[in-house]
Amino acid sequence: MRYGTCLGGKEINFIPVAAKLGYDYFETNFGFLARGTDEEFEEFKKTVFESGIKCEAANCFMPNDLPVTGPSVDYDGIKAYVEKGMSRGSEAGLQTVVFGSGGARRIPDGFSYAEGIRQLGYFLGETVSPIAAKYGITVVIEPLRAQECNMINTVNEGVILSVLAGKNNIQTLADIYHMKFAGDTPDNIRMLKGSIKHAHISNPMPAGIAKRFYMKPSDECDYKAFVDALEYAGCPRCSIEAGTSDFASDAEEAAKVIKALRI
Repeated sequence: MRYGTCLGGKEINFIPVAAKLGYDYFETNFGFLARGTDEEFEEFKKTVFESGIKCEAANCFMPNDLPVTGPSVDYDGIKAYVEKGMSRGSEAGLQTVVFGSGGARRIPDGFSYAEGIRQLGYFLGETVSPIAAKYGITVVIEPLRAQECNMINTVNEGVILSVLAGKNNIQTLADIYHMKFAGDTPDNIRMLKGSIKHAHISNPMPAGIAKRFYMKPSDECDYKAFVDALEYAGCPRCSIEAGTSDFASDAEEAAKVIKALRI
């Protein structure tokens, strides 16, 4: 399994740091790919090529101003946004796009839940999948904790939605942080062998605390159980997704944890 770290689209100074620390790839912000200026994207791409590390994944897929559920879904706007982001991303090595996007996929109050689920299946299977297929990209559904979205909160539900979409390039992600809030365990990942195509890891902290941090060798969290389950399930990539005020230091400590997990 390959290991990467999440970086904001404009945090290009961190890209060479991630490369130097031995990360296999990095994960950027899809909104930056789709809406960054030409100048910003060219600078980003130049940094990627010079660093020798590829941008294999992107998160924060759909913005809140392009909702994919509810009474007014702008499919033309969605297609143009997705096309631009994936086209640009493919130039930097993009292979996986993470569909968390709690605000954009949230089913509005008073709106039919069943219709919202149908819209999500259509969005993924008929709108996104054909565009992603043009660039060899897989979109993975990220189950989010209930505080962030009112649907698709467990890895099992993520796989159900991917099956509803009905396309091979629509799969599911497992995030150790969201799993902890949902009560999911590594056994849930093992049960879904073949369907988990990306993962997020961090120190999720005690349940009930809405924070996650870069891992450290001194952490008590059982990262190995999570990673072993991902390996069993056939997951190809796992990115660190966490907050940091000192990327170089935190990413170096996390790299030590990853090194131990590779053994």
